[in-house]
Amino acid sequence: MARPRKEGMDYFPHDTDAVNDTKIEAMRMLYGNDGYAFYFILLELIYKQPDFELDVSDAETIQILAKKVEVSQEKFNSMLQTAIKRECFDPLAYQERCVLTSEGVKKRSKVVVDKRVKMRKKPSNSAGIELIPDSCDVSDAETGEESAQSKRKVKVKEKKSNKDIIPKISYAEFVSLTQDEYNKLISAHGEDTTKRMIEILNNYKGSSGKKYKSDYMAILNWVVKRVEEEVRREHKRSEAFRGGQATNNQHHANNSQKAGTSTQQQSYAGGVSGAGGTVQKNGNTETASKYDQFIRR
Repeated sequence: MARPRKEGMDYFPHDTDAVNDTKIEAMRMLYGNDGYAFYFILLELIYKQPDFELDVSDAETIQILAKKVEVSQEKFNSMLQTAIKRECFDPLAYQERCVLTSEGVKKRSKVVVDKRVKMRKKPSNSAGIELIPDSCDVSDAETGEESAQSKRKVKVKEKKSNKDIIPKISYAEFVSLTQDEYNKLISAHGEDTTKRMIEILNNYKGSSGKKYKSDYMAILNWVVKRVEEEVRREHKRSEAFRGGQATNNQHHANNSQKAGTSTQQQSYAGGVSGAGGTVQKNGNTETASKYDQFIRR
């Protein structure tokens, strides 16, 4: 069964600075807040009508309206005449047909009506139900300048909701990445570094209770820098260790060289002593005479 066609409007735009409108200011100046209530209560009733015109031609309607506004019938008639004079409502329509409406009401209502007609012309679904999203089209049209913006927001939301949800893989207790995100990290930093980054983020989230909308973005934002700092510190420690080892080796070489020099000096001293006249014979040492030394020469 087709949805019944909607008539009138459920709501209408109410400008936030309506109280400063000169027409409404006149009503408030003369009748206080009763004048303000009078205008907007009638405006609500006008927008509910199929043709967006409120018939006030009979006395009974005037009595009902006066009761709605909670004023006497005499005061209501006085406010009505002031509203017509100030052109809160169309004076010509009131004089010719005794109806309350206005150019602004007609302009806004036309947008709604035209859009509903357009929606009714769209094909029905398989169940024969007329595809008329009344709540949506009235909402857009009645908000005037905001309608285009509302459409854009709806389209963006639809696009987001229609996107396929990409599953994430748990690479640690508190770290989840899509396969594509993990592959990007591997490609940019290598497997070992990627595992270290996941480990750092996992430890941080586990200890702090911190949550991220995207673990991948968290890694890019700060974990990568943390790992780079670790690598730099490790590099400095390695350089310091190698430098110390080289110094020790040099000291060892210097000591060995000194020891060799001392041995040579001792050997030379021994040779000189033998040449000076000390003779080793049968385990006894005897000093040769100067004459013997002269003969041997």
